[in-house]
Order: sequence, then structure tokens, then C-alpha cells
Amino acid sequence: MPPNEQDRLAALRSYRILDTATEKDFDDLTELASAICGTPIALISLVDEGRQWFKSHKGTTVSETHRDMSFCAHAINNPTQLMEVQDARTDERFKDNPLVTGEMQVNFYAGVPLVDEEGFALGSLCVIDQKAKKLTEAQQSALKTLAAQVVTQFKLRRKLIELESAGTRIKKLNALLTNKEREAMQIIEHTPMAMALHTGEDMQIRFANKMMLMAWGKSETVFGMPFNLALPELASLDFPRTMRQVYRKGIPYHQTEERMMFKHHGVMKEFYYSYSFIPLFLPSGQVWGILNTSHNVTKMVQNRLSLERAEESLRLAVQSADLGTWYIDGVTREFTPSVRLKELFGYLPHEEMSYQAAISQITDEYRSKVIQGVEEALTRGDAYDMEYPIISHLDQTVRWVRATGKLFPATEEGQAPFFSGTMFDITEQKKDEQRKNDFIGMVSHELKSPLTSLNGFLQMLQLKAGKADDQFTFNTASKSIAQVKKMTSTINGFLNAARLGSGKIQLHKKKFLLNDLISESINDALLSQDTHFFHYPLCSEIQVEADRDKIGNVISNLLSNAVKYSPDANQVEVSCMIEDGQAKVCITDKGMGITPEDQSKLFDRFFRVQSMQTRHISGHGIGLYLCTEIIQAHGGHIGVQSQSGQGSTFWFSLPVVGQ
Repeated sequence: MPPNEQDRLAALRSYRILDTATEKDFDDLTELASAICGTPIALISLVDEGRQWFKSHKGTTVSETHRDMSFCAHAINNPTQLMEVQDARTDERFKDNPLVTGEMQVNFYAGVPLVDEEGFALGSLCVIDQKAKKLTEAQQSALKTLAAQVVTQFKLRRKLIELESAGTRIKKLNALLTNKEREAMQIIEHTPMAMALHTGEDMQIRFANKMMLMAWGKSETVFGMPFNLALPELASLDFPRTMRQVYRKGIPYHQTEERMMFKHHGVMKEFYYSYSFIPLFLPSGQVWGILNTSHNVTKMVQNRLSLERAEESLRLAVQSADLGTWYIDGVTREFTPSVRLKELFGYLPHEEMSYQAAISQITDEYRSKVIQGVEEALTRGDAYDMEYPIISHLDQTVRWVRATGKLFPATEEGQAPFFSGTMFDITEQKKDEQRKNDFIGMVSHELKSPLTSLNGFLQMLQLKAGKADDQFTFNTASKSIAQVKKMTSTINGFLNAARLGSGKIQLHKKKFLLNDLISESINDALLSQDTHFFHYPLCSEIQVEADRDKIGNVISNLLSNAVKYSPDANQVEVSCMIEDGQAKVCITDKGMGITPEDQSKLFDRFFRVQSMQTRHISGHGIGLYLCTEIIQAHGGHIGVQSQSGQGSTFWFSLPVVGQ
């Protein structure tokens, strides 16, 4: 009960409308409400002391029910709000209501309170369906507009009753009838969907709102014209025959997302429309007109079709690439693997494979890393790209796989976040890499012995030439020794790359001051070149625990690259600092810079930047790869910031002792 119930009942009775005969004005409004909202039942319900009484009841012969059953009795408690019950069977307020469980089978209800100018909610204009649904924003707006018209009709009716003389009453009635027709046209005009009114066998266009005229590509000059003459473009699509059937039989016609091609402003275009032809009846039951409602869904349908085509292309691509896929619900963590993913883990298509089972088949040394990677992707949205071995559930064979995935966030439509990705077999690729690493390691190892002997002979020759004051031989031996050192460095690089690939590289960690190592590396770099100088303001004493020799190799490699790739500059900036709890070293040059495309591949093994500027710079594409592996083995990070033509800053970070 509203708090002002007695005053509200007094206001309702002042309209003298309870238990009166049906009136076409109100029946027209429920007819419109039913047509616009697409429901079989529309009511003008007035909530009396112990009942709800229907002034108009489109789609049902029931004229009143007990107030205890009334949905509208709930709606009037919030006079300013449209009340919508999308599924009464699941609504605690109504699931046991006789109107829901009984013969009427009410499932969906939407009602707009009928509030008069004094603020009293007299009842509601409501629409009812036997199936669950949800009104669109346009339908909600139209229902509110119609409710306002019902209240206006109440006011006009009360004023008519209050007229004292029959002559004045007739005069007022004529004016009201004129206003009614004008208001009906205003309703159609301001309803937020395309609407038109057709009359007669030739479907004469009585009226159409601006949205319908825009859909037709016409102006108000078509008013009063038969459909065939006014819209020959649409007449060829067989609309007149369909409309005549609705007119003759009195049966509504609905179509959803129908594709049609017609000339719009002289240009042939493709459209998709959801539309209805609703027969309008006289009290005698004869059809006097057709209400045409239409909604342009072209963009929505075309977007959906594009998405479906993209999904089909993706599905074919996944099948062609022999990829396994998975889906993990971000809320429930439900795991859904594809048939190919099951096959990779050694399961048959009909067998169940849980997330825990899949994780248990990852080898021990990689399992915790994979679990951490999945959790970080699910909770923080981090990128997921990992390679690891798995043991087959079927025959216990070991295969290497690469898995990539992404977290897709929740959508405005209510779709929960989910983590999805692909997996493919890289066993043969890993075997090829191992064979290549073994070959490189073997060849590099075999070359080291003769190079060591050659270096010894050259040093002896250099010593002998020095004593004999043979400057030519001395210089030649010196240059040869330098080339042997360069060759030895290259071979060591290949050996380290091979060891990294096979997991044989060892770290010998100890505590040291990073500042000392940077200074030593700069001094070594100064001895090997005389074109650049290094600006290094000493950093504070930062202690790290790492393999000193290998971190020194990283710094030396970055210093050497800074010199090689900035031939037109002569200064390299070096700095170190504490950032986010880690020691960070930065080396900045004023050289040629790196494009964004090359930056993404810069730390890959054997990758080299190919350009006119770099074609004369020697290298094998393993230096930065080794730096990356060394830093990551220490639990650190490495990266680059660069713009083409403006130089580069290479940096790496390491955990600090005590942090």
C-alpha cells in the first residue's frame, strides 16, 4: 500500500471511471502499446481498494482481478519508474502468483504508473506476455509516451463529465476529437522507432513519422498516396500483397532481420530490417488500417555477419595450423580444451581432461612456471607465451609445446572475463635446434684448439720480430693476434649460445659492487677503441649477487654495440640506479636508432638489423640473445628504448642484495 492510499483512492474516484463501458480512445492506446511492445496483452489497469479493474483489456476478456494478485499494485509504489518483470517465474514477488501459475500464465510484465497532475498513481498502462522478454529502450520510451496519453485522456474525460450543458459538452467533444487525432499523430511522430499508418485496400499512406520517411528515402509528399505509387522500390519486394493479407485476415505479420535490396535516394543498397504489420480494428471487428513499425538493424546484422565470417576464418586457420585451443572462465575457472589440445596431452576426443590433469603432465622443472604464468594472465592480464615439455597421458612420450594466450575482459553485455589461447607441437623444432646447437658447439670446440695454438705461434713471432726490430713482421703479427682474438670471441659466443640452448650454462654467483664492474668494463672498452668516450657519473654503492664474469660480458657487449652503431657520434652515456627494487643499468648512444618493427625481434637469436647503415657492421646476431639469456637466468629484465635516427638506450635490471 502507498503511504497516501486514502488520498490516492479519493483521486481515482474523482475521475468517475471505475466500472464504465469500454471506450475506443483507451482501446486504441492499448492496441498501440501491444503493437509497439510486441505483446499479446495490453491493459489500462486502475488499482481500487480491493481490486484492479481494467478500463481497456487488449488480448484478454478478464475485466478485473483481486488486488492481492495485482502486478500494478506493486508498480504504483514507484510512481516515477517503469516496472519491468522479465521472468515472473524466477521473481520472488510473483513466482507463486495465481496469474503466473494459473490459466493466464503471465511471465513477462512491464507497466508505467498512470500519475495525474496531483502526483497520485491511479494505476498503470501495462503490457503482458506468456514468455520471458525484455523491452528495448525505444519500446520503454514509447510505453511511457502512451501512459502520458492515457492520463491526458483521463483528464479530458473528467472535464467532459464536469461540463454542465449538453451543448457545451458536444462542442468540447468535437474539439477533443480533433485534438485526439492530432495527439495520435504526435504519438507516432515522437515514438523512437519508424512508424506509419496505412488505410484501405490500396494501403494509402495516412501518416508516417520522420524515422519512417528517412527509412523510405521520401518526404511528406507521399501522404495520401497508395503504397505502389508512393514506394515503387518497396512494392517490387511484395510488401503490398503481404499488407493486403493482414488487412483482409486481421492477422499480424512480423519479420525479423530480413535482408532486402532497394534503391534509397537513387542508390541501390543492402538493408536488414525487423518490421511488423499490425491490423487496427473498429469496435465492430472490421480492420480499418494497418500500423507499420520498422527497425533498421543493418549495422548490427552486418557486424554480426562479419564477426561470424571472422570466427569461421579463425576456425579454419586453427584447423589448418593443427593448433589446440583452450578456454578458461575468469570467474569459475572452468577449463574447456579442444579435441586437438586433448590429443597433444595424449587424451582421446571423448575422454575428460581437467586443468589439474593437464598441469600434472608438464615436467617438474617447468610446472610451477606455467602455473604462475596462467595465474598472472588471469589476475593481471599479463601476456602468456611459454614453451615447455609435456608427458603424454597415453604413452608417456615427451613432446615440446608452445602455448600463447590472452585474457579477454568482461563485456558490457555481461560476458564474464575469460582466458583463451592456442598450443602447438614444437618437438621437431626443438630437435632441430638441439642438433644445430650440438653442431655449433662441436665445430666451435674443435676450432678453439688450433686457434689457441695459432695465437701462441703469433705471439712468439711478434716477440721475435720485436727483438729483431722487424717492424713489418711485428705489425703484421699484432694485427693477426687481434683477428685471432676476434675469432675466439665469436667462437665463445657460439659456444655460449649452444650451451644456453641445451641448458648447460652454469652461473657462479657471488656478491659484488655493480659500480666497480661498470668502471672495469668501461676501462676495457677504452683500450679496444679510440673513437668514443664514455660519460659515467659514479652511482651509489649497489650490491648484487650474480655471476660477475657473465654480467661483465653483458655490459661489454652493450658498450661495444653503442660504439659500433653510432659511428657519427663520439659519446656514450652510462648510468645505474635503483628502480622498483632492482638495480638498473642504462647505456645510451646517439647513433642510428632502431625501428619499432626491429625492436620486437632484436633479442632473438641470430637476428640482425638489415639496413643501408648496418650492412658494413660485422656481427652474427647472438650478442643480444646471450645478454637476454644471462639476465633472465639471473631473474632480471632487459630491454631497449629507441627511435630511428635518434639513438638508443639499452638497459637491464638485476635483483639487489637485501631487496
